[in-house]
Amino acid sequence: MIIKAARHVTPAHKALALLASLILVLGTLLPTDQPPSPRILSTAGSSFADTVSQTQKADVRNPQNPTIWKVEPGDNLTYIFKKNDIPETELQNMMLADTQFLDLETLQPGMEIGLDFNDNGKFSRLILFRDPARRIIYTRQADGSYQHQSETENTYWVSEVHRGSIKGSFYQSAQQSGLNDAQIADISHLLSYQLNFRRDLRAGDRFNIVIAREMIGQQFTGKTKIEAISLKRRHQTHYAFQFKDHFYDRQGLSVTPAFLRWPTLKRYRISSPFNKNRLHPVTGRRAPHNGVDLATPVGTPIVSTGDGVIRRIGNHPFAGKYIDIDHGGTHTTRYLHLHRILVKRGARVKRGQKIALSGNTGRSTGPHLHYEFHIKGLPVDPVRAKIPTAASVKQQDRPLFTQQVEQQMAVLEHASDVSELLALKTEQ
Repeated sequence: MIIKAARHVTPAHKALALLASLILVLGTLLPTDQPPSPRILSTAGSSFADTVSQTQKADVRNPQNPTIWKVEPGDNLTYIFKKNDIPETELQNMMLADTQFLDLETLQPGMEIGLDFNDNGKFSRLILFRDPARRIIYTRQADGSYQHQSETENTYWVSEVHRGSIKGSFYQSAQQSGLNDAQIADISHLLSYQLNFRRDLRAGDRFNIVIAREMIGQQFTGKTKIEAISLKRRHQTHYAFQFKDHFYDRQGLSVTPAFLRWPTLKRYRISSPFNKNRLHPVTGRRAPHNGVDLATPVGTPIVSTGDGVIRRIGNHPFAGKYIDIDHGGTHTTRYLHLHRILVKRGARVKRGQKIALSGNTGRSTGPHLHYEFHIKGLPVDPVRAKIPTAASVKQQDRPLFTQQVEQQMAVLEHASDVSELLALKTEQ
């Protein structure tokens, strides 16, 4: 059927037609009531993707270009998986693979996560970018389980010197020199056995701190470590030098109490030893056992094996209630399957201080304590590893210690301050 145009078009007809056209144009320009797209940064395959339009949709399923999600305040893995149409069972299987690592517990705003999908659009891999040099990868296996893998780029350390004098409190003075809260807390802890920071310091007392920053290329990874400390007050100077992952004074004596070998007041039977290739008693799969299991009854007092700061407290569906303690330098300890936690995050604890009661929380075959000891971020056998349990530098290490102290003394006294980084590359 052919419809012929009207012979007579009045001004009113023209006005109505113009109004209808404007409505159609505006309808294409104005925002709709549809919910905003998830916060997808990019679908590029690089480890830290360049930011692109935030209106990209989450249903991109190109296996060559993983979706990159930037974590914002309030985000958690349940939310992220739901927004990307990934079944909750995948998250549960992934968390089971993470039980011995707890890397997924470190999710923080600003981090980036890569989500991979296969040719059929099925979720196949998650990449957690911890920092510019480190990423954790969870790869889906044929049976639905996940394999945990960590990758670290080659890094180096650059040392810098922070100098200052006491004006008010040590905390305020150290902040003015460029030190952050964590570094100030570690320095206060290391020297707390030599002086009382509130009572003994006076205006004009001076401090020099050597801090090493981890670098990858020209980029800072975010990791730092204290290498040397000097604090001069009137006629006495206090020192702390890091040597073989522990701190000693100028004479080679430990500046903090040595570690306890056991996290309990008495020894208990080891029900499962440290084993990098253990057959898991619940899942039946090969998985590392990064600590030792002690057959402790529910309610057994658990103590910190060294002085430190409570860095993490959590309740994992498989690891149960747990505590992470940072002991300064390169040492951390971990306590899993707890019944009750007696400390708070950020609290300072002393060697031998009661921090929890053992239990049977999470997934386990019976009441026990799972205890881990980490050096430089890697788990070691807490029963057999060489951990600093001695009160002084060993005699055979004295020449090397003396040489290192002489080098650090020269840096403390003569090196430029933080405004000029020292190109002192030390071993990773």
